[in-house]
Order: sequence, then structure tokens, then C-alpha cells
Amino acid sequence: MTITSGALTGSDAALRERAEHYRLLYESALAFDRSPDLAALAGAVLDRTALLVHPGAAVLWLADGPLLRCLASTGPDVAAPGDETARDEAADEAGGGVRQPLLAGGTVVGRLDVLPAVDSGAFDAPERALLGALAPLAASALARAALAAGDSRADELTLLLEISREITATLDLDRVLRSVVNLSARALTFDRAAVALYDKGICDIRAIAGQDTVNAKDPKVLDLAARAAWVAGHGDSFYMVDRADPASDAERQLVQIFGDDLEADGVRSGLYLPLKDEEGTVGILLFESGQPEFATERQREIAAILANQTAVALRNAQLYAQVPLVDTLGALVAKKRAFMELPKRQRRMYGIAAVAVLAALTLVRWPLRVSGTDPVFRPASLTEIRALVPGVVERVLVREGAPVPRGAALVQLRDIELRSARMAAAAEALVSDRAAALAAARGDPAEERAQRIRTETLQREAALLDEQLAAATIRAPVAGVVLTARPEERTGAHLDAGDLVLTVGRTDTLELELGIDQREIARVAVGDEVRLRVDVLPQRTFVGRVTSLGPLPTDSASHVNFPVRAAVANPDGVLRPGMTAYARVLTAPASVATRIVRAPVRWARLLWWRMWS
Repeated sequence: MTITSGALTGSDAALRERAEHYRLLYESALAFDRSPDLAALAGAVLDRTALLVHPGAAVLWLADGPLLRCLASTGPDVAAPGDETARDEAADEAGGGVRQPLLAGGTVVGRLDVLPAVDSGAFDAPERALLGALAPLAASALARAALAAGDSRADELTLLLEISREITATLDLDRVLRSVVNLSARALTFDRAAVALYDKGICDIRAIAGQDTVNAKDPKVLDLAARAAWVAGHGDSFYMVDRADPASDAERQLVQIFGDDLEADGVRSGLYLPLKDEEGTVGILLFESGQPEFATERQREIAAILANQTAVALRNAQLYAQVPLVDTLGALVAKKRAFMELPKRQRRMYGIAAVAVLAALTLVRWPLRVSGTDPVFRPASLTEIRALVPGVVERVLVREGAPVPRGAALVQLRDIELRSARMAAAAEALVSDRAAALAAARGDPAEERAQRIRTETLQREAALLDEQLAAATIRAPVAGVVLTARPEERTGAHLDAGDLVLTVGRTDTLELELGIDQREIARVAVGDEVRLRVDVLPQRTFVGRVTSLGPLPTDSASHVNFPVRAAVANPDGVLRPGMTAYARVLTAPASVATRIVRAPVRWARLLWWRMWS
């Protein structure tokens, strides 16, 4: 790069000074070339300005349409980053300083405002010449950095598209794995990258960047596999910024478990990405480096997108490998030849129809219905009402099926003896109280104290008898419906304390318990809608919601069902406990294609596992 400034002339005595100035300008040019990032470049420009003229304040502006936006500033009482000002294409002097436009190819890309220190006065001619020579260097670097910043997303998109085309261009599993780790080097800078396949807690390192084959017995490969298995168990992606200074619980746990291995392998930072889809974790993509903070936030975003693409490619390759293929190439070629012989318009109509059918099979989704077996209605809650005191049932105040509010009287126990005892205790307490008053009038404190003690004892006995009298009337602790059959037949029965009297339950909402086949239980979740009909009202559909899933099966036979419970509203009382129902659970939406292939895919996977695992 050539640096010129016509004003930098003078006598031979100034040759040394001019040489020093040229050296500073040359170093400035090198510094600007090393700073493609706008923020880093802005700091470099202000730093080099400070070395050249020792200003009191400086502001670097970037052209933004008709305005200039502040990139960076130094010194007091100047613009702050983000401030805007009018665009100016002419050099100017203000307050003894320099306002230098930055031109690149005749276009204003920014402006550099430099003010002298308060105690140094205005800039002299050599200093202004230095700033004039610095301006084209800063302008050129600023233009490159602004262009790079504007095109970065487009470059990333292009890179991701290229990688996506490469990894999805084949259904060869090993080729997909090798492509992922090797192409990742175009997006991230790392020391080691690997991808592992995950199956039932076991991680198998299948590809390492820069290696054609993987030695599964290599200790470093075994260390990678162990870390990958831990990441799969952890379940979420995370970024280890620095092994020496873990910043999150996941990092601390990883360092605690694998600290010695990480240190032995020279790993300071790492990015760990489980490859997951709706069916679970298919693999793990990991990047490790000997430097801390090896990946920027933008690079981690690219890696996350790459992980999503990789999960889809791996799942497709695995499905291709698992499903047996039939040799039908001859028939396909014949059908293709016959199709190509059709008129162009007819082929176009067939194509449109095929696209429409494919869209209907794959894009139209509605809840998948899972049938339940042996549905049984139960009350939403059952409350057993027991006697608190012994006694004989004198009256039953309710009938079977009668609704009762909370606190309603249900059964009355015979309480004649309790009432007589309570009246006697109250009368004796009154007599004792009067005797105490007479003793006080006579001046007999001993007699008075004895009568007062007797009065208090009798009053406590009367209070206890009051509680027993209240307990003789058995009341409903909750609102509900009487579920005990023929409760009136309990009249005259003797009850001990704790004996069951009646059962009250809620029937405005019923609990429906049904069995779900073990192959479908994973699709059912709490909150799913349940639709059902009963024999008594076959024209009416009732709706409920799943409230819980049983963790244990209802039997151990070859056909295993798990209990699922749902709450069904019954405001009009037409549903009753014990009724037979026909129920289905509406699970996550699925397309026609999914419904068609789910059973064959399940069968193919199990067959493959039985044959090769």
C-alpha cells in the first residue's frame, strides 16, 4: 500500500520526524487490515489517531444514508456511539481541531472528528497533514468492514445451503457423517470435531474431522464417546466457554466428571449439540478446541442450524438403511417410458394431481385417535363419613342418590342420655356457683375455693357433653351425592366411634379410567382431549381431558395396557358410575402419510433390531 501526503515536506532537519510519521502511517495501514470487524476497526482508528496527534477527543462516524452514525469516541463532551449527525463531504476545522471526511472511491463512508487537547492549542500544519494521510487508509478499511458486515448473513446462508445440499445429497449414512464434520470447518474454527450415533445410552463415534477412518479403541476416541453419551443424557445443547472457569451448572458438571480427560486431551472449550428430532436423540455433534471461547455467538447459531439439518439427514439415512428394498427398477423404467409418451398437457395435469395428493397426504394434519379398552366411570371423589361418637341410629335423614350440601345433617344418633347428663352437669354447676357465693358472703375462703373448682369442673363436663351432642348429628363434610345403597336400613343399628355410616361422592364430574395399548401410550399426554359415548345415549358425544397416566400396566400378559384417567364433566347427571363407555384419546396431529407408515416403520425397526443387535 502506497502512502502519500504532499503536505509532509520540509527541511532536511525534519527528515527524521517525517520518517517517523511514515512509519506510524504504515503501521496504521497494517493495523486496519487486521481489523475486518467494524467495532474492532473503529477502536483501531481511534488508537492510531491518538498515536499520531495526541488529541483531546476524537469521534469516528459511519455513513448511514443521509446521516452519519457514531461508531466510537474518546474524550469528554463528545458524541456517544449510536448518535447521529448531518452528512458532510468537505473538510473543515472546528475549535482548533480537524473534521476530516473519509472518502472511498469518491463516496463518503464516514468522518473523523479530532479535537486538540485543552492545553496544547490548535493542530499545526504537520498534524493536520498526518490526519489527512490517515483518512484514506481509514476510509478504505471502513468501507471493507461495512461491506463485510452487510454481506455476512448472505455468506452464512450460502454456506449453510452448500452444506445442506452436500449432506442431503446421499442416503449413505457414513458419507453423511463424514460430510458433516469435514464441512463444519468452513463455518467454525476448532481443533477437533466428531459426530456420534446414539442408541439406548450407547454412543458410537462414527466420524472425526480430517480422518478417513475411526479407531474405536483409541483412548481419545473413547473419551469423546463418553462425553457424547453424557451430552445425550443431559439432553440440551450447551457451550463450555472455558474449562478452567465453568460458567454454568452443565459446564461445572462436565468438568467435574471429565476434567482429567479434558485436560489430557488439551480441551479448553467445546460446543456440544445433541441431534434430536420428534422421535428422540439420533446422535451428537461436538466441537472442541484448545483455546477458550473458540466460537462466537454467530458461529454457535450456524452450528445449531447445522445440527438440525444433520439430524434430519441422519434419520433419513437410518430409515433408508432399515427398510428392506425391493428391486423394481425395471417396472419403474417401463412406467416412466409410458408416462413420457403421454401428451405434455396430460403429463402436466398428472403432475399437478400428484402434487395435490402428496400435499394432502403430508400437509393436512388432524389429531390421531387412540382407542381405549375397558373404560369405567368412577365418582371424581369419594368421602367416607364415619361416626365420631358411639350411639344408636335414631333417624337417617337422606336417601340413596340424594344431593347433599356441605354441612347437611345425614344421620341422627339417639342422644337422650347425653342431653340428660348435660342438663344435670349444668344444674350442678349452677348450684356449686351459688354455694361459692354464699361461702364468700360468710367469709369462708376455703369453702369458696372448693366450690369454684367444682363449678369449673362441671362446666368443662357440660362443654364436653355439648361436643358429644353435636357429634351425635352426623353431617356431610363435603358436598356431593349419597352413594350408599339403602342408607335408611341403618336405622336402629348400633355404631361405635369410627364405624362407616355413609359414602358421599361428586358425580358432577366423573373419572373415566381406560386402558391404552403399550405401543400407543407414548403418544398420550396429560391434557389430551378424550371423546366418548355411552350405550344409554349413543347419539351424544361427551368430552373429557386426560388427568394422569398410570406408571404400571394393568396386567402382565402379552397384550399390555396402561391405565389412563380422564375427568369428564357431568353437569346434567346423565352419566353414572359403572356405565360402559366407548372412548378415544385425541393425541398429537398426524398426516395421512404418518398414519399409513407408522405401523410398517415400527415393524421394520423392530425387525432390524432383532436381526442385527
